[in-house]
Amino acid sequence: MGFGASLAFLAIGAVLAFAVKWDVPGIDLQMIGWILMAVGAVGALLTGLYTRRPHAEDTVETIEPDVMYTVDPPAQPHVVPEPVRETQVEPTVRPSERHVYVEEQSTTPIKREGV
Repeated sequence: MGFGASLAFLAIGAVLAFAVKWDVPGIDLQMIGWILMAVGAVGALLTGLYTRRPHAEDTVETIEPDVMYTVDPPAQPHVVPEPVRETQVEPTVRPSERHVYVEEQSTTPIKREGV
């Protein structure tokens, strides 16, 4: 039973116990009201006990080491890539064109040896 049902039992029981003045032969409406209020109070108490969050001192957390991550895998050997050698690009001349176009592949100057 949730808090809503407990409040409904309490409210209906209070109305029957305190506000209703009918006399039904063989049924005591005031006693039924008190019983419904008791059921509502017990239901609210049990709902509160079972749905509360545990406090820090009530819980104990055990942490076990994870075997999978305690041993590091062997490291891969470091491979140094070979340096990129620059090649000199000859300008391309197209005979069908009037002007000469030079295609440049990189903007870094080419180092000349022996100059």
